[in-house]
Amino acid sequence: MGRKMTLYLDPDERMWTMKDLGLHGDVLFTAHSRHTIEGTYLLTDDQIVRLEVLQNHCVVCLSSLSYNKAYDAHYCKVCDEWREEACDDEACDYCSTRPDKPSGSS
Repeated sequence: MGRKMTLYLDPDERMWTMKDLGLHGDVLFTAHSRHTIEGTYLLTDDQIVRLEVLQNHCVVCLSSLSYNKAYDAHYCKVCDEWREEACDDEACDYCSTRPDKPSGSS
């Protein structure tokens, strides 16, 4: 079935122990002993990504984008597509010679 990830989302008022989590120990955790985490997150590829930083991820497959310095553009390795449009300037050193696919720039 594959690997599993367990997330515990508790309100700050709730008090829980290691035993509540199926672990050993009598340590009591409260809102005072843990950081407050607020916001919207995406869980993908064993990563927790805050929604505000999704602009650094592919809009199709949600993989992290890579940067090609030679063409000054971000691209997705998984989709093999540029994620920035080329400009229309024929004299542009970056866009005028950019290949159709990032894999063609090797």
